[in-house]
Amino acid sequence: MIEINAKLFRGSVYFNNEQLKCRISYKNVGDEVERLAWSGVQIYCHSALDETKVATNSKGNEISEEEAALSSKETSFHPCKGEKGRLVFSTKPKILLCDLTLHPNEIKTFLYEETIPTDCPPSYYGSWVKYMYKLSIGTQRVNSVIQLLRMPLRVISIVSDVFKMPNGHHNNHHPVKDDETDHQEDHLTKSSSSSNNYGDYDCKESTLDLMLHKLDCLTGKRSPSSYMITNQTGRIARFCLLKNTFKLGEDIVGLFDFTDSTVPCVQFSVTLQSEETLKEEFRLRSGKSTHISSHSKYHEFCLHMNNSQMILPIPLTVTPAFETNLMTLTWKLHVEFVSTKPEDIDTNKIIDNYGIMEQGPAEMKVQTMVWDLPIQILPTHPLQIGRGLSMPATMSITV
Repeated sequence: MIEINAKLFRGSVYFNNEQLKCRISYKNVGDEVERLAWSGVQIYCHSALDETKVATNSKGNEISEEEAALSSKETSFHPCKGEKGRLVFSTKPKILLCDLTLHPNEIKTFLYEETIPTDCPPSYYGSWVKYMYKLSIGTQRVNSVIQLLRMPLRVISIVSDVFKMPNGHHNNHHPVKDDETDHQEDHLTKSSSSSNNYGDYDCKESTLDLMLHKLDCLTGKRSPSSYMITNQTGRIARFCLLKNTFKLGEDIVGLFDFTDSTVPCVQFSVTLQSEETLKEEFRLRSGKSTHISSHSKYHEFCLHMNNSQMILPIPLTVTPAFETNLMTLTWKLHVEFVSTKPEDIDTNKIIDNYGIMEQGPAEMKVQTMVWDLPIQILPTHPLQIGRGLSMPATMSITV
């Protein structure tokens, strides 16, 4: 028996255009000499669509001839065999070994390196559309069937200039070392074959550093914005936001100012929402083209208050804004105001030796107004996202 162990050097979350490094080892855990016919590695992305909501007969949803060949079940190495959905992207398969003989307790270790292209979609688990990435290691022993080891990946991308940020609108409706010392190391890398310490992951001047610097530039600068919210009878509140661009895991902090209000606000709620919008060619005539999901909410009673602060966390598990030929994902703050008229606030005052106590009305006539404010959400450090997802960086299989 042969145990195959795969370890991702820097976890399971990567940016587009970033290089992924994976150490793959083959160990004979049996008492007899074993032979492997071949073993190959490939990264792929497949999509799963809700066919009751998404039209799947458009030309834009068809895969290319090359992709169709890679996904054909008749090929010897079919990395996404048994997966539900359609192949969106796949790297060219790399063969790690051919006709490998392993003696008992012998280990062979290889390094797999692959750069994730910039034009592939990010990982996304939506209600209508899903994009899922996996690293697939296919291995075949002599006179045996092919065995697949699939490691889930999450790919994130920075899209900062695709979507315009209009004003809100109203809607009134590590070093890695092996413990073993008796194994050989074979390299599948462009580096010099004389180097054997590839376990030290070098991040100097890497794509990761450039991406993190770009994120800091996009999200670190504060550009306060102020919005006056009104209805047909007057001013409800002024809302102040320190910035409109945030990273995953950050808190959205805002301030509601009621000092200049002419319409009493009884309560408000702010909900972080994502909007999944299908492109026109994928829309069903009888169905909706947009699906809205709520992720976190802040609620406050604010009658007779001069101001109120809002803090809304952004989960690490959500997907930042992006766009593909199939759909668009955008983010917004969905605000609901419950207001009343000044004359409808009937309070009873009780005066005694301890002072004045006001008792609020048992019933009140109110009306609700909805306001949407678009915001931009970008990724954060992949290690931080990985901790939030608890995705495995090491997996193994026995063939």
